[in-house]
Amino acid sequence: MRDVVVIGAGLAGAAAALRLSDAGRTVTLIEARARLGGRTYSRPMGDTPDLVEFGGSWICDWHDRMKSHAARFGMALRPTLPVAERRWHDGQELRTDSPVAPEKLAAHLAGLKAVQEDSLAMLGGSGRWQTGNPWAAMSFADYMVAKGLPETVQREFIAWWTISGSGDITKVNVLDALHSASKCGGTMEATFEELSHTIDGGVGTLAERMIMGSGAEVILGDAVVEVTDKGDHVVLRLSSGQAVLAGRVVLAVPVNAVDTIRFDPTLRPAQARLAREKHQGRAIKMLLQVKGVRPGVLVTGQAEGLRLMFAERNLADGSTLIIGFGLYDEVPDTSFAAMQRAVAQFFPEATLLAHDWHDWIRDPWSSGTWVSHGIGQGPVFAGPEWAAKGRLHFATSDIASSESGWFEGAIIAGEAVAETILGINHL
Repeated sequence: MRDVVVIGAGLAGAAAALRLSDAGRTVTLIEARARLGGRTYSRPMGDTPDLVEFGGSWICDWHDRMKSHAARFGMALRPTLPVAERRWHDGQELRTDSPVAPEKLAAHLAGLKAVQEDSLAMLGGSGRWQTGNPWAAMSFADYMVAKGLPETVQREFIAWWTISGSGDITKVNVLDALHSASKCGGTMEATFEELSHTIDGGVGTLAERMIMGSGAEVILGDAVVEVTDKGDHVVLRLSSGQAVLAGRVVLAVPVNAVDTIRFDPTLRPAQARLAREKHQGRAIKMLLQVKGVRPGVLVTGQAEGLRLMFAERNLADGSTLIIGFGLYDEVPDTSFAAMQRAVAQFFPEATLLAHDWHDWIRDPWSSGTWVSHGIGQGPVFAGPEWAAKGRLHFATSDIASSESGWFEGAIIAGEAVAETILGINHL
């Protein structure tokens, strides 16, 4: 019988395994995919040798746990390139002087100011779940109508939402978006300034090194389909038919993939509800290799459904990597021709060489992107609902006590569960 089995080889699972290993515990890690990393996914794009991020990319200045693990495993931080040029697409034309025509500028700036004030009002509160907030029960879409935001501001607000939350604006709570901007002065533009660094060599590589550093036994390409808590041990049944016995189990998979596993005893009602409803994160992140564009250009608007593009850096062959974001359900066509049209609208000087992406929505082991909270879902994310249940423990960025949705949240969640297990074992 294994001491601790961790289900899921993303950053939360890696952090749990590493912390337990540091304390002398033996760990077995089971991953349904044939690779490590979970929702981190670093691999080359096209014919270039450069590793690019098909999952999340960035960390913030205050993400100390991510920085600590990067340093421990010899991985440098690469600063995000500052925005060198700003462009806006107002629905009709590409603008480089101002987000809108001069006669619309006053109304545009007033709308941005109104959003900023609501964002800053969240500072000092209890994170994104502020039941006393006047917008607490309102969707993103209804908020924009209630505030009377000009169409130009709505377009900008949604563009920034694609990078920070990316749920259907009719189904998500607007507090997610307001909270995201509150740490950086409350402006949409400042949201990008939060994204201070990436991990040179790939976040997926960091997850791999953490798991290898833990010395955990690793089982890849074999999904856990059933978890049975027998009271004094746990039995896990895998898709291969193999049975694995464990003293304790850490479920470190996204909440949107929890329903791929049958539990006996069943999950708590709130957990079962969230597994059924799923969080609302539905982003598309498109990687575009182009020539003719200098790095540092940031564009917002809408082109073939993509609403934000940033020319992030040069690749080894001298081409430029553009990262594009959109709401998944607004981008029905991801063909080369469609992406060529999108690039032409935002970067008319560019030539598209290649494009690539990973469909996290149809990926059964994620069934979504970074966490985005639906209207009324606050209670089902509450900490007590995800406390240990018998010998089963829960760790994912989606339910982290802080920095949920970020890599940092995954580390925090994984390490917290490991500390709980170590505390129990010391009693």
